[in-house]
Amino acid sequence: MPRRMTRGKHQILFNILPERTFDFDKVAVIARVSKIRGVARTDLNASVLLRRIEGEAKAWISDLRPALRDEVLRDPSRFVLIDPGRVEAEMFPRVFWCQNGACGRIFDHSGGEDLPSATCRACKTGALVQMRFIRIHRCGAVAPLVPFSCPKCKSSSAMALDTRKSERVSNFTWICRKCTQRQPVLAGMCNQCRWPNPAEQKMDIVVHRAGRSYYAQVTTLLNIPNRNLDGFFALKEWPAIAAAKYFQLPEVAGKTLTDFRGNAGSGDGVFNLSSAAEQQLAAKGYDPKQIEKFKEMFGQLATAPEKTEPAKIAEALERRTGIPPATWDAIGQEMMDAVMPLETGRPKELFDLGQSPAEQSAKKIGLSGVKLVSDYPILTATYGYSRAEYSANACRLNPFPPDADHGGKYPIFVDQIQADALMISLDPKRVCDWIQSNGFGVDLAGSDRDAATRACFVPFLNGIQLRETIKAATPQARLAFGLLHTISHLMIRKAALLCGLDRESMSEYLLPRAGAVAIYCNHRFGATIGALTSLFEQSLEEWLNLVRDSRTCVYDPVCKDRTGNCHACVHLAETSCRYFNMNLSRSFLFGGPDSELGNVQRGYFV
Repeated sequence: MPRRMTRGKHQILFNILPERTFDFDKVAVIARVSKIRGVARTDLNASVLLRRIEGEAKAWISDLRPALRDEVLRDPSRFVLIDPGRVEAEMFPRVFWCQNGACGRIFDHSGGEDLPSATCRACKTGALVQMRFIRIHRCGAVAPLVPFSCPKCKSSSAMALDTRKSERVSNFTWICRKCTQRQPVLAGMCNQCRWPNPAEQKMDIVVHRAGRSYYAQVTTLLNIPNRNLDGFFALKEWPAIAAAKYFQLPEVAGKTLTDFRGNAGSGDGVFNLSSAAEQQLAAKGYDPKQIEKFKEMFGQLATAPEKTEPAKIAEALERRTGIPPATWDAIGQEMMDAVMPLETGRPKELFDLGQSPAEQSAKKIGLSGVKLVSDYPILTATYGYSRAEYSANACRLNPFPPDADHGGKYPIFVDQIQADALMISLDPKRVCDWIQSNGFGVDLAGSDRDAATRACFVPFLNGIQLRETIKAATPQARLAFGLLHTISHLMIRKAALLCGLDRESMSEYLLPRAGAVAIYCNHRFGATIGALTSLFEQSLEEWLNLVRDSRTCVYDPVCKDRTGNCHACVHLAETSCRYFNMNLSRSFLFGGPDSELGNVQRGYFV
């Protein structure tokens, strides 16, 4: 009868995933996840989620994500969103090690042979246990650790592992019990890939449960749109409309995103048909060629000298901010992430409450908005994994194996909960003034100075890779992003002190080009007890003051004089920060040395 164990969805999404090994409860067995079964979530907008994943995957060069290239991620039909329900696993590795120090023989049953008895068949006394060491490679390969044949006896049947009473693999040796010949324990070369750098073709030996053995690649979407916005996404100008909504242009005042539909042409002879409408036509018997002909005919009717309302909004956005359409197209998903709380989250705004002490504290630290969004849908999606390394281009980004139960599509495992979130936005005018006070120019184009200032983070960060160190060649980008990122981390660390949650269970959702961040609980229990609602309603002033007073670190003056960031002052766990704790420094807030700029003369809080 199969063994059973129970785990929550959060554990599955982060820890118990396909191709990962884990210790099975209550029995001394190491298992590897072979499959996750669940229910397909067809109510979620897969295109929106894939755009988010594509934005993160672009940190890898195409050759290091061969199964997740751009053209694949832009095709929702290649993926299925699965709400996990049941995990299936099998024993791995099927290699057994005699625990008798005088024996230590290795028995390899990887070929599928029946499992051995609990006692070593060679010495008749030693207990056999599963080998806890495995071999991994940065391409994603995993293999059991087994000995090579004895160079003298030309056999592996008598090979034993001698740890020499050490926990370091470098001190281990293989020893042949026939001729006592010894040889080092080596991982060998990976035979499942041809790594670009031959020097990195070598595999590593790790304990199966070590963090390096498997890194889950997870993303989060706050308030992911459902299918009711298909018509909106059918518009080619949807990124500009989302940006106009967030930056409060008068052209979109009083309108919601659902007021804009892609059922008419955009004035350029192209007819945009929503996916829902295409499915309805297909259900009536029209084949793809007929549907394309239908769109072409109506596109010809759609051409008219009068520009559509979406086109006018896009032109107004470019004119007012001075930012070209191509830039808005590139960051459309981020603008959607910023505007969705204003559409459906029913936010409670601190600055609507009057001149409260908390509002004054927010203004002192340069915030233009503090919003509480209750019962906010937070979607956690795990779309792949890597081994040996976590950061981009140091490893291969792998999708999970295709799911035969869902037509061979790549599975993305998702979990959606209702939770509260705090939306924080920086005062863009103060950010611009602060950058100028440090001796760097701020050149904002556009006919509307206020609109251009509100959108200042867009030109600052345009074309910048935010998951790498931002260099001194782009000082405005380093200051703007470093400021937002550092404030976000300090807010999470100080919120944990007041609301009773571990800071590892809280996460940031950065919206860099919007100059904003959302803070939420990434744990199902913590998300449902209203911890952040209590913080907003009862301890907001105290929280903001704690952030402002975060000037020191226990490792000062060493920390301050070097980078101004470390695990004791601003770093967060990997589950909380998707930007690898990069581009952080207390110097952005209080002034002082910076590893790239040399020195920040004036801090944002000063």
